[in-house]
Amino acid sequence: MRQRRDFSNLHSGSSSLGGLQDRERTVNMGTIHRAHQMNLRLAIAMVVLLVGTAFLGSRLVAVAAESGTPSAPPPAAQAPEKHQAAETTGAQAPNATAAEKESLPPFRPRLPAYYGRVVDEKQRQKIYDIQRKYHPQIAELQRQLEKLIAQRDAEIEAVLTPQQKAEIQKMREEAAARRSNNARSQGDNSASASGQP
Repeated sequence: MRQRRDFSNLHSGSSSLGGLQDRERTVNMGTIHRAHQMNLRLAIAMVVLLVGTAFLGSRLVAVAAESGTPSAPPPAAQAPEKHQAAETTGAQAPNATAAEKESLPPFRPRLPAYYGRVVDEKQRQKIYDIQRKYHPQIAELQRQLEKLIAQRDAEIEAVLTPQQKAEIQKMREEAAARRSNNARSQGDNSASASGQP
Protein backbone atom coordinates (compact mmCIF):
# COMPACT_ATOMS: atom_id res chain seq x y z
CA MET A 1 0.00 0.00 0.00
CA ARG A 2 2.89 2.33 0.58
CA GLN A 3 3.89 2.10 -3.04
CA ARG A 4 0.83 3.97 -4.28
CA ARG A 5 1.40 7.64 -4.54
CA ASP A 6 -1.02 10.49 -4.84
CA PHE A 7 -0.58 12.22 -8.19
CA SER A 8 -3.60 14.52 -7.91
CA ASN A 9 -1.43 17.49 -6.94
CA LEU A 10 0.88 16.89 -9.87
CA HIS A 11 -2.07 16.76 -12.24
CA SER A 12 -3.45 20.10 -11.08
CA GLY A 13 0.01 21.66 -11.41
CA SER A 14 0.48 20.31 -14.91
CA SER A 15 -2.72 21.94 -16.12
CA SER A 16 -1.32 25.35 -15.19
CA LEU A 17 1.92 24.37 -16.90
CA GLY A 18 -0.11 23.36 -19.96
CA GLY A 19 -1.85 26.73 -19.85
CA LEU A 20 1.51 28.48 -19.80
CA GLN A 21 2.69 26.37 -22.69
CA ASP A 22 -0.48 27.19 -24.63
CA ARG A 23 0.01 30.91 -23.98
CA GLU A 24 3.66 30.68 -24.96
CA ARG A 25 2.74 28.77 -28.11
CA THR A 26 0.15 31.45 -28.96
CA VAL A 27 2.70 34.23 -28.46
CA ASN A 28 5.23 32.36 -30.61
CA MET A 29 2.65 31.84 -33.35
CA GLY A 30 1.85 35.56 -33.25
CA THR A 31 5.53 36.38 -33.64
CA ILE A 32 5.87 33.93 -36.52
CA HIS A 33 2.75 35.38 -38.15
CA ARG A 34 4.15 38.92 -37.92
CA ALA A 35 7.46 37.75 -39.35
CA HIS A 36 5.66 36.13 -42.28
CA GLN A 37 3.69 39.33 -42.86
CA MET A 38 6.90 41.37 -42.94
CA ASN A 39 8.51 38.89 -45.35
CA LEU A 40 5.45 39.09 -47.58
CA ARG A 41 5.52 42.89 -47.54
CA LEU A 42 9.22 42.90 -48.41
CA ALA A 43 8.64 40.42 -51.23
CA ILE A 44 5.82 42.55 -52.63
CA ALA A 45 7.98 45.66 -52.39
CA MET A 46 10.81 43.94 -54.22
CA VAL A 47 8.47 42.74 -56.98
CA VAL A 48 7.06 46.25 -57.38
CA LEU A 49 10.59 47.66 -57.54
CA LEU A 50 11.76 45.09 -60.06
CA VAL A 51 8.71 45.52 -62.29
CA GLY A 52 8.97 49.30 -62.08
CA THR A 53 12.68 49.22 -62.84
CA ALA A 54 12.14 46.91 -65.79
CA PHE A 55 9.34 49.14 -67.09
CA LEU A 56 11.40 52.31 -66.74
CA GLY A 57 14.41 50.62 -68.32
CA SER A 58 12.41 49.44 -71.31
CA ARG A 59 10.83 52.87 -71.62
CA LEU A 60 14.25 54.55 -71.60
CA VAL A 61 15.49 52.17 -74.29
CA ALA A 62 12.40 52.89 -76.40
CA VAL A 63 12.82 56.66 -76.03
CA ALA A 64 16.51 56.39 -76.86
CA ALA A 65 15.73 54.27 -79.93
CA GLU A 66 13.18 56.85 -81.13
CA SER A 67 15.60 59.73 -80.68
CA GLY A 68 18.50 57.81 -82.22
CA THR A 69 20.82 58.40 -79.25
CA PRO A 70 22.54 55.74 -77.19
CA SER A 71 20.50 54.64 -74.14
CA ALA A 72 23.26 55.41 -71.64
CA PRO A 73 26.44 57.44 -71.74
CA PRO A 74 29.68 55.50 -71.45
CA PRO A 75 30.54 54.88 -67.80
CA ALA A 76 33.03 57.18 -66.15
CA ALA A 77 34.87 54.83 -63.81
CA GLN A 78 37.47 57.39 -62.71
CA ALA A 79 35.08 60.35 -62.19
CA PRO A 80 35.27 62.11 -58.82
CA GLU A 81 32.53 61.35 -56.28
CA LYS A 82 30.97 64.84 -56.43
CA HIS A 83 30.65 64.63 -60.21
CA GLN A 84 29.05 61.18 -59.96
CA ALA A 85 26.50 62.47 -57.44
CA ALA A 86 25.62 65.31 -59.80
CA GLU A 87 25.10 62.83 -62.66
CA THR A 88 22.93 60.63 -60.47
CA THR A 89 20.74 63.53 -59.41
CA GLY A 90 20.50 64.78 -62.97
CA ALA A 91 19.27 61.39 -64.20
CA GLN A 92 16.20 61.58 -61.93
CA ALA A 93 12.76 61.16 -63.44
CA PRO A 94 11.78 64.32 -65.39
CA ASN A 95 8.56 64.87 -63.41
CA ALA A 96 10.36 64.96 -60.05
CA THR A 97 10.48 68.29 -58.26
CA ALA A 98 13.72 70.01 -57.28
CA ALA A 99 13.14 69.13 -53.61
CA GLU A 100 12.75 65.44 -54.48
CA LYS A 101 15.97 65.53 -56.51
CA GLU A 102 17.82 67.03 -53.57
CA SER A 103 16.42 64.40 -51.20
CA LEU A 104 17.78 61.54 -53.31
CA PRO A 105 19.66 59.24 -50.95
CA PRO A 106 23.40 59.15 -51.60
CA PHE A 107 24.66 56.44 -53.90
CA ARG A 108 26.66 53.82 -52.04
CA PRO A 109 28.07 51.16 -54.34
CA ARG A 110 28.04 47.65 -52.98
CA LEU A 111 28.81 44.35 -54.64
CA PRO A 112 26.18 41.62 -54.45
CA ALA A 113 26.88 38.74 -52.07
CA TYR A 114 30.02 36.72 -52.94
CA TYR A 115 30.92 38.88 -55.97
CA GLY A 116 33.85 40.42 -54.12
CA ARG A 117 35.59 37.06 -54.09
CA VAL A 118 35.45 36.52 -57.84
CA VAL A 119 35.45 39.87 -59.70
CA ASP A 120 38.49 41.91 -60.65
CA GLU A 121 38.74 45.72 -60.29
CA LYS A 122 37.52 46.43 -63.84
CA GLN A 123 34.42 44.29 -63.31
CA ARG A 124 33.87 45.91 -59.92
CA GLN A 125 33.80 49.37 -61.52
CA LYS A 126 31.40 48.19 -64.25
CA ILE A 127 29.05 46.81 -61.59
CA TYR A 128 29.22 50.10 -59.67
CA ASP A 129 28.44 52.03 -62.86
CA ILE A 130 25.39 49.83 -63.51
CA GLN A 131 24.19 50.34 -59.95
CA ARG A 132 24.76 54.11 -60.28
CA LYS A 133 22.69 54.16 -63.49
CA TYR A 134 19.66 52.52 -61.82
CA HIS A 135 19.99 54.28 -58.45
CA PRO A 136 17.75 57.32 -59.18
CA GLN A 137 14.99 55.19 -60.71
CA ILE A 138 15.00 52.72 -57.82
CA ALA A 139 15.08 55.54 -55.26
CA GLU A 140 12.07 57.18 -56.93
CA LEU A 141 10.17 53.88 -57.00
CA GLN A 142 10.96 53.31 -53.32
CA ARG A 143 9.66 56.79 -52.54
CA GLN A 144 6.45 56.05 -54.50
CA LEU A 145 6.07 52.70 -52.75
CA GLU A 146 6.45 54.28 -49.31
CA LYS A 147 3.85 56.89 -50.27
CA LEU A 148 1.41 54.19 -51.45
CA ILE A 149 1.90 52.14 -48.28
CA ALA A 150 1.27 55.22 -46.12
CA GLN A 151 -1.85 56.05 -48.14
CA ARG A 152 -3.12 52.46 -47.85
CA ASP A 153 -2.48 52.36 -44.11
CA ALA A 154 -4.30 55.69 -43.63
CA GLU A 155 -7.34 54.37 -45.51
CA ILE A 156 -7.31 51.18 -43.45
CA GLU A 157 -7.08 53.14 -40.21
CA ALA A 158 -10.01 55.33 -41.30
CA VAL A 159 -12.24 52.23 -41.11
CA LEU A 160 -11.74 52.03 -37.31
CA THR A 161 -13.76 53.82 -34.67
CA PRO A 162 -11.95 56.23 -32.31
CA GLN A 163 -12.19 53.63 -29.51
CA GLN A 164 -10.61 50.98 -31.72
CA LYS A 165 -7.83 53.38 -32.72
CA ALA A 166 -7.13 54.15 -29.06
CA GLU A 167 -7.07 50.44 -28.19
CA ILE A 168 -4.69 49.67 -31.07
CA GLN A 169 -2.43 52.57 -30.05
CA LYS A 170 -2.34 51.20 -26.49
CA MET A 171 -1.41 47.71 -27.77
CA ARG A 172 1.34 49.19 -29.96
CA GLU A 173 2.80 51.07 -26.99
CA GLU A 174 2.70 47.93 -24.84
CA ALA A 175 4.43 45.93 -27.57
CA ALA A 176 7.09 48.62 -27.94
CA ALA A 177 7.66 48.56 -24.18
CA ARG A 178 8.01 44.75 -24.25
CA ARG A 179 10.50 44.95 -27.12
CA SER A 180 12.47 47.58 -25.25
CA ASN A 181 12.51 45.44 -22.10
CA ASN A 182 13.53 42.36 -24.09
CA ALA A 183 16.35 44.26 -25.79
CA ARG A 184 17.54 45.57 -22.46
CA SER A 185 17.44 42.12 -20.86
CA GLN A 186 19.27 40.59 -23.83
CA GLY A 187 21.90 43.30 -23.57
CA ASP A 188 22.27 42.57 -19.86
CA ASN A 189 22.54 38.83 -20.55
CA SER A 190 25.20 39.30 -23.22
CA ALA A 191 27.15 41.69 -20.97
CA SER A 192 27.09 39.21 -18.09
CA ALA A 193 28.00 36.33 -20.42
CA SER A 194 30.97 38.23 -21.83
CA GLY A 195 32.16 39.02 -18.30
CA GLN A 196 32.41 35.32 -17.46
CA PRO A 197 35.69 33.49 -18.26
